[in-house]
Amino acid sequence: MEGTGLRRNLILFGPPGSGKGTQAELLRQRHGLDHVAPGDMLREHRAAGTELGRMASSYMEAGKLVPDEVIVRMIRERLEAGSSPGGFVLDGFPRTVGQARELQAMLAEMERPLDLVVVLDVPEADLVERLGKRAGLEQREDDRPEVVGQRLAVYHEQTEPVLQYLGDQVPVVRIDATTSAEVVNQNLMRVLI
Repeated sequence: MEGTGLRRNLILFGPPGSGKGTQAELLRQRHGLDHVAPGDMLREHRAAGTELGRMASSYMEAGKLVPDEVIVRMIRERLEAGSSPGGFVLDGFPRTVGQARELQAMLAEMERPLDLVVVLDVPEADLVERLGKRAGLEQREDDRPEVVGQRLAVYHEQTEPVLQYLGDQVPVVRIDATTSAEVVNQNLMRVLI
C-alpha cells in the first residue's frame, strides 16, 4: 500500500459492468480505503446460506434490487466495523434515492460525510459485452444474458435518479471507463488527490 495524502469518503457510481468493483479494489489495495460492496456481501451471505442470503437470493436472481432496509443495515454494520482511517469507497450503493437519503443521514450521524461521487461512464453496448464475459468467467447468476437487460433497466429507472439527488449535495465527477483498468485508475487518482 502506498502512502499518499488520499483521504476520501466516496461513491463509485455507474451501471453494472462499468468497473466499480475493480476500481474500488485498486483503491483498497493501493491506498487503504475500505471497500464496501453490498453486492459482494450479499453474494457471500447467499453462498453461506444465511437467512439474509436466502432472502436476497430471489431478488438477485431476477435482477431486482434487494429491499432498502436490508442493504442499509448491512452498510451501517460494515462502516461501523471499518478499519481504515483514510476513508471508504462505496461500490454499488446507494441504488435508490431512499438508500441515498438513509446513507446521508447515517454518515452525518457517524461524522463521516461523503467527499465525492465518481461516475464511471461506459456505453451500454460495452456493458452488455463485459457482463457476458464476466458471467462466463465468474459464473455470476446476476450476469446471465436474460438478467442483464433487467439489471440495466433497473439501473436507469431507479439508480440514475440517485445521481441527481446526491449531485445537489456532493461534488460529482465523470470518468471515461472504456479504457483499461489501469488508465481508469490513473484518471480516478487525478480527481482524488
